[in-house]
Amino acid sequence: MRCFKASSFGVLAMIGAAGCAFEPSSSADSATIGSTDSLDWYNNLVTAAPQRPQVYADRAQFHLRNDRTGEAMADYARVVGLDSTRVEDRHRLGEIRFSVQDFEGAVREWEGALSSNGQHTPSLLSLAEVDLLLRSYDAALVKINSALRNDDKLEDAYFLKGRLYLETGDTTTAASSFQTVVEVNPSRYDAYIQLGLLYAAAHDDLALEYFKTARSIKANSIEALYDEAIYLQEHGGTDGTRYASALALYDRILDLDPTNASAAFNKGFVHLEYLNQYDSAAYWFDGAIERLPYYHQAHYNKGLALESMGRNEDALSAYNNALSFAPAYTPAALAKGRVIAALR
Repeated sequence: MRCFKASSFGVLAMIGAAGCAFEPSSSADSATIGSTDSLDWYNNLVTAAPQRPQVYADRAQFHLRNDRTGEAMADYARVVGLDSTRVEDRHRLGEIRFSVQDFEGAVREWEGALSSNGQHTPSLLSLAEVDLLLRSYDAALVKINSALRNDDKLEDAYFLKGRLYLETGDTTTAASSFQTVVEVNPSRYDAYIQLGLLYAAAHDDLALEYFKTARSIKANSIEALYDEAIYLQEHGGTDGTRYASALALYDRILDLDPTNASAAFNKGFVHLEYLNQYDSAAYWFDGAIERLPYYHQAHYNKGLALESMGRNEDALSAYNNALSFAPAYTPAALAKGRVIAALR
């Protein structure tokens, strides 16, 4: 995606396959589904018309439906070799190359698609996303705006704009961009999450509405549950119902994912820091440790809960455990010194 010097691809390799996740097309190709949906069927079509690009595109889609990415990539490469002006197939080839971390190859295909159709929106946005990954913000914005001139209802373009402004520190414009996304597509889950996080950072309760809307779209989203719970616990103040709601959300997370150490830890943290319920705090920090034994912050916070109950020897053991996993963890070292002095 995007135009950059060869040296840029080392940066992309370190980034990994972030963004631009490839999903097989569901409608662009004409492969027949049913009794004819077999490799022999498509091989026969290729044998009958080896110079016809569409037969390779059809077989590529069959390979994708059967999780054979390498074979699909080879067939799309044959399509492009026979007719480089087939921009949709060329763009799709770029998506597959990107998904297997052939970043240079992906950029080559998307730029090739644009050489045939300079306003091909999917390729403009794919290249803009690479610019964004490389922090080439001006170049990304040019491509995003070009795509929007073709279609001012492109939710993906506005979402990329939101990411760009978020990364460059313009949170007001970022929020406006994500708001446009949900106006174009009211079911756009990830935009509601971004809006929730932006308003949460501004300590605005509107964050809760965005997180709840995200949960209405994905009822079992651990991400949305967690983000809402964090906001409630950090903005509970003297309202005990907020802490109760946060704890209930963490319970919901643990129902969905019994191995979730972070939810158990945060339950302990609410009991420790906000409710002063030290027995319950120690219980839930133990729960986090059971799920993730090397969770040094859980060992440390368990020590704080035990120390608050006057159980200094047990607290010392907890702090030692924390330091065994993170020897440079200063809070545990200071706490250890404090309880050693108290035990003298």
